[in-house]
Amino acid sequence: MQPLADAGQSLAEIDITSEQLYDEKGYPWEEWDRLRTESPVHWYQRPGYEPFWALTAHEDISLVARSPQLFSCRQRTAVETPDEIEPWETERERRSQVYGHVADYPAGLGFMDAPLHRQVRQAMYPCFTPKAMAAMEERFYDLSTGYVAELVERLDEHGTADVAHDLAARLPLAAIFDLLGVPHEDWDHLFAVHQDTASAFHKGYKQEEGEDAQVRFMNAMIELDRYMSELARTRMAEGGGSGTDVLSRLAKASVLGDPLAFHDISYQLFNLVQAGNGTARNAIAGGIKAFLENPDQLQKLIDDPTLLDGAVEEILRWTSVAVVMCRTALQDTEIRGRRIRKGETVAMFFPAANRDPEAFPDPYAFDITRSPNRHIAFGGNGEHRCIGAALARAELRAMFRALLPVLPTLELHGESKMLVLRLLISEFVQLPVRRKGAVA
Repeated sequence: MQPLADAGQSLAEIDITSEQLYDEKGYPWEEWDRLRTESPVHWYQRPGYEPFWALTAHEDISLVARSPQLFSCRQRTAVETPDEIEPWETERERRSQVYGHVADYPAGLGFMDAPLHRQVRQAMYPCFTPKAMAAMEERFYDLSTGYVAELVERLDEHGTADVAHDLAARLPLAAIFDLLGVPHEDWDHLFAVHQDTASAFHKGYKQEEGEDAQVRFMNAMIELDRYMSELARTRMAEGGGSGTDVLSRLAKASVLGDPLAFHDISYQLFNLVQAGNGTARNAIAGGIKAFLENPDQLQKLIDDPTLLDGAVEEILRWTSVAVVMCRTALQDTEIRGRRIRKGETVAMFFPAANRDPEAFPDPYAFDITRSPNRHIAFGGNGEHRCIGAALARAELRAMFRALLPVLPTLELHGESKMLVLRLLISEFVQLPVRRKGAVA
């Protein structure tokens, strides 16, 4: 059991929003534990942040996720400082002028409420069903074995490898490009572009004298947006053709009685690439780290590969890549007797819920035999549950099947580094490994 935060510290002094603290110590487990114990529905006010209700208990977060009639995601989805809100509002205004829609138009599934959300999701969902993913899993495994072979070559040549960059990023991008119908000949270019969005702030990655990480990041985002926009225009001009990929389905979809506009499709593509890659990539990296730090669990999986499904669920719970998601109360309501007024924000801290002892006995143990495992790594079981949940599971199963013969030969080497970006997602920017027993 993790120790609780300093009991002498008042609840009002607890900090769960400082990105600097996340960068220095990782997730604030002690602070979340104390809030969950003493104030699970906590009115959080700190200088520099818009105030909100912080939810840390599994039961409460699950309730909000299942209650779209009470909590909207259109107004606010992230914990933001005033400095972050202004540029976002400016960007929304720019998009509205470029595309001719209202300024608060939802730029992707994550910002949509029903009925728009439901119909756009239904247009894409046939590509993401468990049955569709099962049909693709062997292809994911073939890709994974190739990527693992490249990792082994790198280890043999250099002695070390950074699995955050050299392995974990590869399969999730390949899978989402496949599902979107991105031409295979463009994959290598897009891999390189996306690497700059995922690694721009990693001090050892393509760092050149005088280079600004923020500029590199923004240039990569613009290039990715440009490519996806051009792809959307091309497919729309074809009317979707006979394709069954995500982009073709969106190009042929009728939503609320009308075809989707260009900006609708462009927003969906961009968000699918970012979100579809982020969860799986960082769960793969975090899963590798968890197995290397818990060799008894790795041995269990080696001895009994049928435990793979349970291992994937525990990796998802353990890594809890998605950090915070916000909702806005649509009417006055109560949670645990705390009155939440219409217009107020609730922030769901998913990693805290995934360490709730009421839902998970011995929550700080990495246990691939854990059952049941009711984690909410995909945002709970409401209508906003991640559309790519089955995809992420298929990717993780494929990758760890391919890795299983290699993992026992590896050990962590040097400093691992994880960033938390705008409190939305944890990002492994460095996870070096080497062969066991290698000479430093």
